Amino acid sequence: MLFSTRAGALLLALAGPALLPAAAAPPPAFRTDDPRYARLYALEDKADALFESDDYALSMSQKTRDAWTALETAASHSKVQGEAHPLAGVALINLSSMDQIDGRNPDALAHADRGLALLSPFRDAYPIYWMQGLSIKGYVQVTLNQIGAGVETLAEASRYIDGYFARTDPKALDESAMMLKSNIAFAHAQALSRLGRNSEAVEAQRRSMEARVAASGQNSADAVGAYYMYAQMLSRADRDAEAEIYARLAVDTATDHVDRKHPNYARALEALGLLLSRTGRRNESLAYLERSIAIKRETSGTKSLAFDFALQNLGNLLLPLERYDEAEPLFLEAERGFRDIEGDTSPQSARALAFAGVAAFAQGRREEAISRLQTALARGRTGSAEDRDMGQRVYPFLIPALIQAGRMDEARAAAADFDRETRQLDNLPGFAIANAGMLSAWANGGDSVDAACRLIALLRTSLSLQEDGALTEDQRAALDSVLAIATQARDAGLAMDAMALLAGSGIVQANHLVAQRMVDDPALGNRVRALQDRTRALQAADSLLLQALARDEGVAAARASRATLAKQVDADRTAIAHDFPRWLEARGGALPDLASLRANLAADEALLAVTPAFDGVYILAVSRERTAIIRAQETRADLVGRIARLRASLSATGFDQEGAHILYTQIFTPDVQDALGKAPRLRVVPTGAFAALPFAMLPQKPVEHIDRNTPWLIRRYALRIDSGFRPVVPQKLAAQDDRMLGIGAPLPFSQETQAIALKQRGGGAATLAQLPPLPGSAEELRSVARYFGPDHARLLIGANASEAILRTSDLRPYSVMLFATHGLVGGQMEGLDEPALLLSSPDTDSGNDGILTASEVAQMRIGADWVILSACNTAAGSSAQAPTYSGLAQAFRYAGAGALLVSHWPVRDDAGTFITVETVKANRRGAYRGVALQRAMLKLIRSGKPDAVQPYVWAPFILVGQ
Repeated sequence: MLFSTRAGALLLALAGPALLPAAAAPPPAFRTDDPRYARLYALEDKADALFESDDYALSMSQKTRDAWTALETAASHSKVQGEAHPLAGVALINLSSMDQIDGRNPDALAHADRGLALLSPFRDAYPIYWMQGLSIKGYVQVTLNQIGAGVETLAEASRYIDGYFARTDPKALDESAMMLKSNIAFAHAQALSRLGRNSEAVEAQRRSMEARVAASGQNSADAVGAYYMYAQMLSRADRDAEAEIYARLAVDTATDHVDRKHPNYARALEALGLLLSRTGRRNESLAYLERSIAIKRETSGTKSLAFDFALQNLGNLLLPLERYDEAEPLFLEAERGFRDIEGDTSPQSARALAFAGVAAFAQGRREEAISRLQTALARGRTGSAEDRDMGQRVYPFLIPALIQAGRMDEARAAAADFDRETRQLDNLPGFAIANAGMLSAWANGGDSVDAACRLIALLRTSLSLQEDGALTEDQRAALDSVLAIATQARDAGLAMDAMALLAGSGIVQANHLVAQRMVDDPALGNRVRALQDRTRALQAADSLLLQALARDEGVAAARASRATLAKQVDADRTAIAHDFPRWLEARGGALPDLASLRANLAADEALLAVTPAFDGVYILAVSRERTAIIRAQETRADLVGRIARLRASLSATGFDQEGAHILYTQIFTPDVQDALGKAPRLRVVPTGAFAALPFAMLPQKPVEHIDRNTPWLIRRYALRIDSGFRPVVPQKLAAQDDRMLGIGAPLPFSQETQAIALKQRGGGAATLAQLPPLPGSAEELRSVARYFGPDHARLLIGANASEAILRTSDLRPYSVMLFATHGLVGGQMEGLDEPALLLSSPDTDSGNDGILTASEVAQMRIGADWVILSACNTAAGSSAQAPTYSGLAQAFRYAGAGALLVSHWPVRDDAGTFITVETVKANRRGAYRGVALQRAMLKLIRSGKPDAVQPYVWAPFILVGQ
């Protein structure tokens, strides 16, 4: 499909005049079958036979080149109307095609130019070769970075083939003619895209698709390629919704009609996977990319650049998901593949090795990371094509690694190179300038705090423009460096700024669909777009200020311009926050301020933030009297691994006691405990993997035996979880009286109702039939309802636990809402991009699919003081790999809920009922909600119920909110 591949170029090369009808009657003075030139025709037939051979090596051999050269020489000596015979031009165009296939682009351009010059007087006698010559010339010009000239050449080819089609009987236009038209339009589209003329590129790509489908049929392998290439061009033009339609059409057509051994089968899966990743659905995209690679491995093999790029694409998708251990072997395999094909100095292999170094660094293997990064840097500079961007890929990771390893001379040298090379880049990107300046100051003992503050300001502006809030790996590494600088300087305010960006990124990723739905309101949407335009201007002003600082000229003017724009952006955000507070919270909340945070803490309250950055974990402790910022002794990878092992070890009979205590000692160091003071209530802001850590069950001392007196953290603190430093202020709708609404024990999905959900969700709902029943959930609801009494409790159980009934109910009168059903994690099934609750299977007339998503919850109006989610994974967010309290819990708070009680893992029925009733009872008697949950947990531990002393029974519950 791709004109730039060998197959695409060979396709054009084989589209000779024997395959196509003549465009129009040739000039009277010239005939393509004039018997006087029989010797030339014989030479042409001989060269054609060689070039069209099924033996690829023969078709591209020197013997074939010699045959075309012999035709060119003979034809040049045969005159027609005073000109060389046009078969000389035909021969040169075929030689240019061979050059292009072999990657000899300068030779291809020279042969194409000469061939077109000789063929020009006879172009209408040899229309296909004329168009083929223009196509090759335009493509090669673009490849040689003569993009403007290439666009003009390909535009000429497009105009000519349009005229050719207009003057030719449609019945005479066969598949080869359509294919040639498609290839010309494709090359033209790619060239236009390189110039940023994406609207024109989309139109050209559409023409390419339509011609290819007309040639091969709408269900052919070629049509599959046309569909996904058009989808990719639409995506470049930021038309992602349309792009997804064609990307899914490519996959559906491939799976229904194409042999999986055909390259376009795997490429269609890959194209859809990359598009889903671009639109923030990384977990859903993984399945497509992994399947694509598996098929390529099985069918076409691993010895190709396309396969190596596929490995690298999948690795790059796994990096932001912090699945570094899975990404690393992919990069290493890609590195070997690139090197085998392109040689030891391959720039592509250098990039893959650099990514492998990044993955090693994130996993705590610092020396191995340094070695790989330095090798990649050297290889990228000694290859046949120097990679000017290699330093930008390597230095942001290499310099911090060298500093942490104490190799300061090397760090200073690398920082100097990074700073110098960054200044030489086109357009001087703001983030790179700020990062280079910060790392240089850090390595050289300069004012790294001031440089870090500049980088934070720039990143805050940049991230506010991203819809999914995702941080790149170099941004995450830069924030790790900021936190390291803040720790060295004991600057808690700077640390909180960096932590807020990391936490805010998670919030935005988990809630991007919630925010998207809000912006559908024109009143908000217009203001948000105006804010984004102004924020882009601020981002440009940031870059200009950094450039002025780097050149030491025009600083005052640049600073004044930036200050004016910053004031306008702050005013716009403040106004939107006032009118649409839920949108601002979905976008990560208001900017934190350490002084305000401390002032707003209650006298008996403290805050603890635990933030995994890139290779380190940082802990911030804040009370009214003091602050502390430390870096944990163990690496991020080590601590994340401990959390995973702790979660996996939990059972009704025990858990990893040693690992749990080590986690406690890594977080609650003496400095942290001193800063927290004697406060009995603790707000915890965990991000990344630490959002999956049940803090309540961390033992304060080593324990060998679990009993009712074990020194759990819950004995020391009443815990409350926040997703960020500024808690969500719910749009509280006061409940009319003390009433309870229970929803749960939904009807399971049948084959018929599953098909309804499958259709509405766009695939993947087959997972619903595999979810186990929840036999105890109905009794749990009834037990809680008995506490409130029959006049103050309403239960929606079985068929009544439906999305339709819930949506049409007035939810404002209820002070307590309890959901006892399955929680679904975003990405758990295809078509589900956000966390959700499973309700009863829909009937065919309801218009609902039985899946209540976070974005749908956020649109509801709730008056409850308590929302209790007694279900699996209700504390989870957008993915199983990166849980966050910004999932269902956050959505219910946007809807107006005061506080939420959610669970880390499936809750035992009797324990769920006990905790729910006791927590609500204690709160109604005047206890703070966190204290109420603390009392309920301790009471359950002492209750004598079977295994009640085990954390598996009492520790899954967490309080989110005020």
